[in-house]
Amino acid sequence: MIFTRSILLALSAFGLASAAPVDEILPPHVEKRGPSDFYLAPEHPLMLARLNASLEARGMSLEARTNYVQNYKTGGTVNFTPSGNGFNLNFNTNNDFVVGVGWNPGSRSPITHSGSFSVTRGLGTLSVYGWTTNPLVEYYVIEDSGGFSQTGTKKGTVTSDGGTYTIWENVRTNAPSIQGTRTFNQYISVRNGGRPSGTVTINNHFNAWASHGMNLGALNFQVIAVESWNGAGSAQQTVTN
Repeated sequence: MIFTRSILLALSAFGLASAAPVDEILPPHVEKRGPSDFYLAPEHPLMLARLNASLEARGMSLEARTNYVQNYKTGGTVNFTPSGNGFNLNFNTNNDFVVGVGWNPGSRSPITHSGSFSVTRGLGTLSVYGWTTNPLVEYYVIEDSGGFSQTGTKKGTVTSDGGTYTIWENVRTNAPSIQGTRTFNQYISVRNGGRPSGTVTINNHFNAWASHGMNLGALNFQVIAVESWNGAGSAQQTVTN
């Protein structure tokens, strides 16, 4: 009887010891997973639904949110901070940069930008900036600028969004591009009398360029961008389409 009782006590103690938590011995390259160590990726349907509900509450569609950041810098002081559907920037440089936010791929939808743009030294531009492939084309709709003058071949004008733009075509030879060092055309519309905020009906410019034989290819990225290669200034922009 005593022997049986001893066995029962021993088994009971063993059961308690078995039920008690013990630290797992894991290989050194394996990190122990916590009880809630998981997340839903941004493309998960639940996360998309939550994002869409948030955007709708702010009067924005899922398609309107930007998904691309352009951040090309070659030197100097360029403090660029993208945030959501916009960016803040201040710069003071003698080197080339192009920074902004937008979409990849771009579209023919109107683009609205709002905020500020200032050039305090040298030159700078605020524009819709993008590229196409087949053919390879770099394009600009320059909305505002300081200290800037366009070169190339003047092709005509287009009236859009309450203003008149001068159309230019320029050839860049052995220059940097999204496909490496290449020779390509630039298509450019420059607004006469700049503005830091407004809506750009980009399709009006695409059609005007085509009427002068300036044909685009497949749309690559498309952003509201600030560019300079010798200047100082600042910008704050919010971007939607």
